[in-house]
Amino acid sequence: MPAPSAESAVDTTLLCWNVLHQIASGQLRRTALTGAPGASESRGAAVADRRKTGRRWGPTRGPSQEINNLAILLRQWLDDSGLGMTGMIGQLTPEHFQGLAKVPARSTVSEWLSGVALRWDFVEAVIDICSPDAATAQTMRHEARALWSEAERKNREQRKKHQQPEIARPISEEKLLTWLAQTPAPSAEHENDSPSQASGRRIADKLSQSNIIPLVEGLLDSLHPRTWEVLIRELRTQGKDTHAEQLIRGLGLRGDPHKIVPIVDFLRTEGHFGDDRILLESIAGNRTVDDLVTIIEAFHRNKQELSAKIVIEKIGVARDSISTVKILLEFKEKKEVKTLAGILEGAGKWREAAELAKLVNTLRAEGAGEAADLILMAAGAERGASSFPQLVQALKESCPAGDMIKLAHAVGTLRARTRLQPLEDTLWKNNHSDIITLVRRLSNHQIFP
Repeated sequence: MPAPSAESAVDTTLLCWNVLHQIASGQLRRTALTGAPGASESRGAAVADRRKTGRRWGPTRGPSQEINNLAILLRQWLDDSGLGMTGMIGQLTPEHFQGLAKVPARSTVSEWLSGVALRWDFVEAVIDICSPDAATAQTMRHEARALWSEAERKNREQRKKHQQPEIARPISEEKLLTWLAQTPAPSAEHENDSPSQASGRRIADKLSQSNIIPLVEGLLDSLHPRTWEVLIRELRTQGKDTHAEQLIRGLGLRGDPHKIVPIVDFLRTEGHFGDDRILLESIAGNRTVDDLVTIIEAFHRNKQELSAKIVIEKIGVARDSISTVKILLEFKEKKEVKTLAGILEGAGKWREAAELAKLVNTLRAEGAGEAADLILMAAGAERGASSFPQLVQALKESCPAGDMIKLAHAVGTLRARTRLQPLEDTLWKNNHSDIITLVRRLSNHQIFP
């Protein structure tokens, strides 16, 4: 690509990205890649010179032995790497954490390392910082995941044993299916249940793989939002996890848009961990533009900004390339500029690498090259370091060379300064030093000499 054309394309798409991103988030960070070209070669020596802090770890205080063992494992990795807690905190970035705008305080990190409220994304962050290469990181991840999964399994068992009684608002029986109204009345054991509890238990008892589809269709617009939450919890208690998830996805796919907001709130505060995410992703992946606009506006009115953000960003992740292009054009036609910017940003941040490259090519084929450029800008500015090498490889294999230039330019000019070093380390580990060189050249305003 001739130098003037590439530079002109980059400047144009960068201007567009600035406008949309400022509308969506109210700010745009512009930074330049730092460090001399020889900085990477000296990194090994710098790591070797780091010394252990000598700090003695306190007792673990996690909710289970598995979480305590995982906390001990994280401490061991920090000691083995020579970083300790202080050195590790210095390398943490906001991109290591889902839903956090800044690096947590030292006291919070200390609590996590003792097993209190330990998060999986923090475990991933420790692995990313302490691992010398991709193969070692994968081994560490498998070891940590085994402990985490066992802790989750035991936690689910404990919740089933200590289920708390529900305080639910009533639902009129005429809103239930006819066949449900004809089922036997609750037994004496459950005679004090609230109507929502009784309805939820009766539905759950009758539910099977053969009738779940007609049941979902019949109840989507009939049940009170509180009864939905009780029903889903009852299914979890009975061990019908697959049915519960199928019911949640059906609700996201076809349920009354005006009832979605309270159900999401119930699931987040009182439901099984992750059920709210299943519902939001089902909405993002299946709803029409009109439904999405209604639901997103309802989230904003009820100050559920996180739910609105998740739905918007997942629209650009959960659909195939053709469907994503179609819905992008529909949002553009409706002049939903803020939502459109969020969808493009979500695709750049979270879409699987090969699918992102395919989406970029599809947008260009449909005459929406500007949207493709904006997605690459979002990827360069916001995409996590751990998935960046896969994106680089996918672009190399299936996209024009100009797309790599735009991605590298966004890294060098839009990415926050604190997030550059982890990205450079990851690219170096995965043999993409050519991209590091390209980023440096572009951040110095030099398209290939």
